[in-house]
Amino acid sequence: MALRSELMPPKLDEKLVLKLTSLSEEIDCGERDLTEHMVLEFNQLASTSFDFLDFQGIYGGQDHDTWVRKVLYEPYIKPVPDVTTDELVEMMRRVMECDGAEHEVDFWLFMLEVNVPNERLVDLIFRPHVYFAVADFSQELSPEQAVYLALNTTAVADG
Repeated sequence: MALRSELMPPKLDEKLVLKLTSLSEEIDCGERDLTEHMVLEFNQLASTSFDFLDFQGIYGGQDHDTWVRKVLYEPYIKPVPDVTTDELVEMMRRVMECDGAEHEVDFWLFMLEVNVPNERLVDLIFRPHVYFAVADFSQELSPEQAVYLALNTTAVADG
């Protein structure tokens, strides 16, 4: 199913992504005094207000290109008042099947989080045994089931 533009990762200026990726690589694990001007440049180009420490350890969690894309996607992550159940199911499918690049899948996960009123959505998707507080929960949920449960249940366990 095709998703409308509000539910798709925005098209990014690839030259900007490349520049910001390069800056973030230099800042990550760099020395504060030697990279402070790069932090300022990054913030100016990305319209962010990161501190030197915000860049430390990016490489340990994901590649810099993915991190930059997620930063640039952030202003587009917002509730869509008329989102349909079918659209939620399609985003859920893309997340559950990792259908796309990591930054795209993350975009859809974030969109689900702001459009589905369930603060434990991530547990439902990736750790249903924690969500339902059943250690041996082994049922694999379909995207349709996950959306239905997210919209209609309250988690039992405390995260």
